[in-house]
Amino acid sequence: MRAKLLIFAILFTAGTVAAEAQNVGLVLSGGGARGAAHIGVIKALEENNIPIDYISGTSIGAIVGSLYAMGYTPDEMLQLLLSEEFVHWQTGVISEKYIYHFRKPDETPNFMTFALNMRDSVIFDGLLPGSIVNPVQMNQAFLELYAQATAKSGWNFDNLFVPFRCMGADIYGKRSIVFRSGDLGEAVRVSMTFPFVFKPIWKNGVPLFDGGIYDNFPIKVMKEDFNPEYIIGSAVRGGGWKPSENPINQVEPMIMQKTDYEIPEEEGLLIEMRLPDVFLLDFYKAKEVMQTGYERTLAVIDKIKKDVERETTLEEVTRRRDEYKASLPQLTFKNIYITGVTEDQRRYITAELKHGIEGEFSMEDFRRAYFKMLTYSKIKEIIPTAVYNWKELSFDLYLAIKIKEELKVSIGGNVSSHQANQLFLGLEYQSLGVSSADFNANFQMGNSYSGVALEGRFYTSSRVSGFIGVKLKYSNKNYSQSQSLFYEDVMPAFIKKQERFMRLSYAVPFVMRSKLEWFAGLGQVYDYYYQTTSFSKIDFDASRYNLLNTGFRFERNSLNYKQYATEGRYQLLNGQYVLGDENFRSGEMNNFTDIKQHQWFQVKGSWTNFPKMKRKFSLGLMGEAVYSTKQFSSNYTASVLRASSFTPTPHSKISFNEAFHATSYLAGGIIPVCKLNDVLHLRMEIYGFMPLQDIRKEVQEVNAVNTYNARYGDYFKTWQMMGETALVLQLPFISVSLFANCYSYPKNNYNIGLNIGYLVFDSGFFE
Repeated sequence: MRAKLLIFAILFTAGTVAAEAQNVGLVLSGGGARGAAHIGVIKALEENNIPIDYISGTSIGAIVGSLYAMGYTPDEMLQLLLSEEFVHWQTGVISEKYIYHFRKPDETPNFMTFALNMRDSVIFDGLLPGSIVNPVQMNQAFLELYAQATAKSGWNFDNLFVPFRCMGADIYGKRSIVFRSGDLGEAVRVSMTFPFVFKPIWKNGVPLFDGGIYDNFPIKVMKEDFNPEYIIGSAVRGGGWKPSENPINQVEPMIMQKTDYEIPEEEGLLIEMRLPDVFLLDFYKAKEVMQTGYERTLAVIDKIKKDVERETTLEEVTRRRDEYKASLPQLTFKNIYITGVTEDQRRYITAELKHGIEGEFSMEDFRRAYFKMLTYSKIKEIIPTAVYNWKELSFDLYLAIKIKEELKVSIGGNVSSHQANQLFLGLEYQSLGVSSADFNANFQMGNSYSGVALEGRFYTSSRVSGFIGVKLKYSNKNYSQSQSLFYEDVMPAFIKKQERFMRLSYAVPFVMRSKLEWFAGLGQVYDYYYQTTSFSKIDFDASRYNLLNTGFRFERNSLNYKQYATEGRYQLLNGQYVLGDENFRSGEMNNFTDIKQHQWFQVKGSWTNFPKMKRKFSLGLMGEAVYSTKQFSSNYTASVLRASSFTPTPHSKISFNEAFHATSYLAGGIIPVCKLNDVLHLRMEIYGFMPLQDIRKEVQEVNAVNTYNARYGDYFKTWQMMGETALVLQLPFISVSLFANCYSYPKNNYNIGLNIGYLVFDSGFFE
């Protein structure tokens, strides 16, 4: 009897030891947004007490696997994939709160930009993008996401919460690369770097890409490195590669090698899911895709439980996970080490990073400085790495910085069915040393507007950020009586405006997307015009103004497009004092004669807002008000020309309508927008305009010659309306709009037209 009991005890003990020793490896395939199903697989395994002792993954499998390996729960992983931050990472879009509007140059009508490289043998850079997604978001995001776990592991992936492996691809060596150690964030970045969508990660002089190119299901490394008794595989696939017009969907079958998704029955179990309606970047479907993985795993959970006798309760996993997270070092920085720049540039960048900060600084502090340095600057890219300093108990920040040694060239303008054909050429050069400076030269030529503007901005390195600006400008603007379709019966210009001025300014950031600017200018303005509808005269009458102005300008801009916006907000408050003299020359005379002195104060406020509403619809609201103490000029036409104008639509900016000019006025409008898809929308704009006092023509006869003087009408006596309907195609590089509009004055003032490009003009002396 004792012998039987002893044998039973030995067998029971051996069985228990075998069960306890039984370990499980989880292999996760690549597959873009379809990989959200992996989260459902993990959730189902945890809830059913199936242990996960090792994990390997490729591409999205590397993302999900690494998150789990450093303590994320399935719910936390899903929340991350659906977050606004994740959308920004995968699209490269910078959040509104991190865009520094004060560094942005004045808006231009450019639709193509490339660089003339000043050093590289590749002269033209930027004609074709190196990737669809700008990497600046991911560079900082992966630092925040993975730095603490990398430090905790001692750069050894065996020391994570769950030991982990991921795959990369060396396309020059035609081989897979296994990441077992190093910077965890860098390893995952390589594994998910899908060609043409994301920039490659360079390692030892070699560009590395998505591991799925050569090994989309890393079961081999799971066996070689961990040799688990049981392997669970999660493989996500589409419905077979079908022809697609989407370039991204064309790249996937072109570069991905055929993968064998198989696990021998004696080694484990494969959970395979086909998701034909989910494409590479469809992460907004993550919740439903996760549910698919969860349900497919529950369907085979009895089989897994039968094969895996060992259990690990969810409570035990949660306890260990919480202990692991609590042991992660706090993500704060102290020391900064910068490479890729000169000593002067290093001092400037260090000062910008630690602007107003003493001692340690947080990830949020770094993030704000990071985006500030990259916003419209000479710095092309910052690749940050965080290394934990165990002596000082904070992270050392290593920044590999790429500087742009280039002359940026921009081309743009507008092609139109009415008289608004424009050609734009912009040149930009940036310098960075002990200080930072931007230099711009913009040239516009067209039948409506021509001009050249030269501008320099010199950024201060004092405790208060800001820039000193110098601007020189010369421009001509023409208004024709006819705006006929395709130039039929086009009349010559009957109004010409010419400006030449110099402006000095000082601007500072006012929160993130706002700019406060003080300015002073010296300018000369010419107006050439006919005072009657008869064009029998050979010469124009002309008014010349020699002016000084000084004032301030507050501007906030978060609109998503520079023309035909559908989201965001714009605010402007501009106040100025103007002093100068007016001179007049009639068409029959050669010389100007002094007329009068002018001085006035003017303030203008403008506001546009597209509040977030339903995905397919938005309702924009717009308001504008101007108050001025400006006196009348020498005649009615000159007075109207110098009055402020309300021009909210592209067409109204190139057509002269005296009914929408006033010294002081109130105006507003509503802009309902129906979004037909991501790039096409239908919009309607309806505006009302009410002058404080309208400007009226008063005819007087002097020496048998009629003179046309200006006088004010009654307060709030008249009002005008304008409306426009437009079908707008907003492509990444250009805007195309088919529009029809009408004005309440003059009668039967209807227009239709087509614009390809942007009707954006450089700011004038009074703007």
